[in-house]
Amino acid sequence: MMRNGPGRERLLAAVDRLAGVAVLVVADLVLDEFEYGEIGRVSREAPVLILNHRRTDSLPGGGANAVSNIASLGGQVTVVGRVGCDEAGDRLVALLTERGVDVAGVWRDPDYGTPIKRRVLAGSAHSVKQQIVRVDRGGGAPVAADSPLLIEALRRGAGRAAGALISDYSLGLLHPGTIGPICDQLRSAGRPLFVDSRSQLRLFHGLAAATPNLQEAESFLGEPVADDHERLLRAGDALRDALQARVLVVTRGSEGMSVFAHGEPPVHLPVYGTDQVADVTGAGDTVISVMTLAMLAGSRPIEAAHLANYAGGLVVMKRGTATVDRDELRRAIASDAQPPAGPRQP
Repeated sequence: MMRNGPGRERLLAAVDRLAGVAVLVVADLVLDEFEYGEIGRVSREAPVLILNHRRTDSLPGGGANAVSNIASLGGQVTVVGRVGCDEAGDRLVALLTERGVDVAGVWRDPDYGTPIKRRVLAGSAHSVKQQIVRVDRGGGAPVAADSPLLIEALRRGAGRAAGALISDYSLGLLHPGTIGPICDQLRSAGRPLFVDSRSQLRLFHGLAAATPNLQEAESFLGEPVADDHERLLRAGDALRDALQARVLVVTRGSEGMSVFAHGEPPVHLPVYGTDQVADVTGAGDTVISVMTLAMLAGSRPIEAAHLANYAGGLVVMKRGTATVDRDELRRAIASDAQPPAGPRQP
């Protein structure tokens, strides 16, 4: 069954409203590094390639990518999180500051190493570089639930924000001991909660929106969904109810996203763009960032999901941990040969 979507003009107006929305982001902060090299020869020491290094790009990753996306879209971002007393922490804080982010809520933990995800990409001089290995390092003990640094950063940030986004990469900031108190403090301040959680989504409740991927929805249901229509509907409804969420968006990769909003029938949004994906790194961060900004700016959940769908389609066509801005969203909406006049049910 078809039903009318928000239409091109409504979506363009929704993009305009994104600028200036104040968001508090509670996040596991990561530094993403991309090392690019050209294949020189095979090593005599072992059957491995020797790469001639060309450049290294450092970008905000993990929850810091969600922060960066909100800033790129014109949001006013205050971030709460921790980094180590190390060079990677210095670099990450500097990158966020360059983007206009309020980093006063980021503290230095001497017993913690700033997480780094280093990706090595290689190819010939005239070919597209492909990722050949990723090396992760950093981390440390979980944050204490009564940490005065965490509590004060939340209090300060909540006072300025229209809502809060929690970006959980399971790196010790968010865990069973802190999730409840963090959410209670934000709710007591009257701030809507938006959540993207890698493995702890079931610990959250009372949400404005959550954006699990299909695998996370399957994990909650306890059985595979794949292309099974009935299982997808069951998983989406069950998870939204369990989270007490106003809206649940299940991202399904090249199959688009399915939207489960309170009081409305589920709808499916086909993926925007082509299936020639350049890099999926951080696409989920983009989706939750756009959902958060759009809903806080007054968009209905289905309008916000459409914007997030466009943004997700744009960002996977870019290399590295990428962001989108409002001009890109406007161009995508304006040039779409098939604007969202009728999303179909999943």
